[in-house]
Amino acid sequence: MPKPLWGRLAGFGVVGLASLMAFAAAIPMVVVAQNANLTAAPDAKTVPVFTDRYPETEFCSDPDLAAPCLVAPVDVPEFDASFVYRFLAYEAQRPFDRFSWQSFVAVTAPDPDRAGRARWETFPTRRDLFAEVAMPNPACRDGLPDDALLLASHVQSSGDILVDQAGNFILYETRINPVAADYIRKNRLNHEDGRLDFASAGMAVDFPMGRSPETRVIGAAKPTATVITASGTGETPNAPTKALLDDGPLGRVMGAQLLKFAWRILPEETASGGYFTRPARIALDGDVTLDGKPTCLDVTVGLVGMHLVERVTSGNGDRWIWSSFEHIGTAPLAANARRPNSIITDTPFADGCLAPDPSTLEAPTDGFVFYGGHTKPGKPANQSIQTDLRWADNAPYARNISGDPITPPDIVRCWRLFSGTAEANFVWQNKLAGTVWQNYMLLGTQWIGNPGGAPFGVGEVPRFLSNLALESFIQHQSDASCLGCHAMATTDAGQDANFTFLLDPVR
Repeated sequence: MPKPLWGRLAGFGVVGLASLMAFAAAIPMVVVAQNANLTAAPDAKTVPVFTDRYPETEFCSDPDLAAPCLVAPVDVPEFDASFVYRFLAYEAQRPFDRFSWQSFVAVTAPDPDRAGRARWETFPTRRDLFAEVAMPNPACRDGLPDDALLLASHVQSSGDILVDQAGNFILYETRINPVAADYIRKNRLNHEDGRLDFASAGMAVDFPMGRSPETRVIGAAKPTATVITASGTGETPNAPTKALLDDGPLGRVMGAQLLKFAWRILPEETASGGYFTRPARIALDGDVTLDGKPTCLDVTVGLVGMHLVERVTSGNGDRWIWSSFEHIGTAPLAANARRPNSIITDTPFADGCLAPDPSTLEAPTDGFVFYGGHTKPGKPANQSIQTDLRWADNAPYARNISGDPITPPDIVRCWRLFSGTAEANFVWQNKLAGTVWQNYMLLGTQWIGNPGGAPFGVGEVPRFLSNLALESFIQHQSDASCLGCHAMATTDAGQDANFTFLLDPVR
């Protein structure tokens, strides 16, 4: 097999410390993924490498379909709720990472009923659901092409702003699948007075959970399944494009699903073949533009990061399952990057996440999206932008108040990939070879495996998970945990929000 594209990122050799409860086993440093049995290939001496082929059932949640498919997984029946999981371990994590990749492929696949648009493009946005979330410059809706995104947010949940090495803002968008959207609408949670009435009535926010035959649920509707063929080449960046209809399994019920996207503006000189791309219009009010005038910018954007969150019956999914993906060319590892199970410390990054030695880096041909080597080796990277920024009407779009381009921040990855997750990436990227999706990687799948408490947070496994494009500047912090952060989410009426900040729209 060819070397997977993520392998060119310095430091993304498969490194992990797999342990479960009090058991721990050291995993040696390698440059390719490990196989399930940790056996060595004949020519690998003592280093275990991935040599086995995964069964075709790995690539679709419907066991009757062999290819990567549109059938989204609805739960993780392999999870053993009677066991206490403290650390990442291969056999425990593999079903969750399989769930993540299956979900990612299913939700990004062309919808046969919507002229080839990705399934998530049929989902409502946060602005579609909540009137409190105003659209800057509503005039930008006029004449918007049917296939174009309408984007308006360039601020991360932490309040920080990320600018890529081309000098352009990263843009953000939230989508809600029909199951979650229907729940919100039916309970009038899309209005402030409705959320207050809901809380006053003593109702608990409880988004629907996915169920499958393995969870012994009967009478569910029969969905339509779609098989995806891995068609396309580097010149057709949004492949796969061909879909064949088939019947799906009985008794499958989809749960609530929330998605958050990070998009980069693609410079004209950047080849689009490595990205999932979309035409987009950016709606801007005068308070964020350089000349103080509202404007609409028509650009092409490429997907650089994505959170995919789903509620399921098994796998402690009542606290959701959190999957996070990135484009492979975002940033290098920090010089002091830690293994995902090395969490027995109050300050894993007491000195911050440090810039690497440039001589050790093997950067993508067009450079890292978020790292330009401006920071001296060994000095803290991931420094948030303190300058007051404005949008210019031409690239580079991020300017200081005087109209001059800025020096973008250097972003590095603080946490290494778990070895089992890197193996999943290796397998799926090869399965999706010839499509744009071979250029994306799973960062990790986070789920609730234990009761929590120091140093185990709210019980999330892995303890830390963050996305460079979505949480760029807080990776080193003790709350750099998707589920840990969202466990504190409340509605604007003050009640527990079931792990989502959606119900506090103006937060």
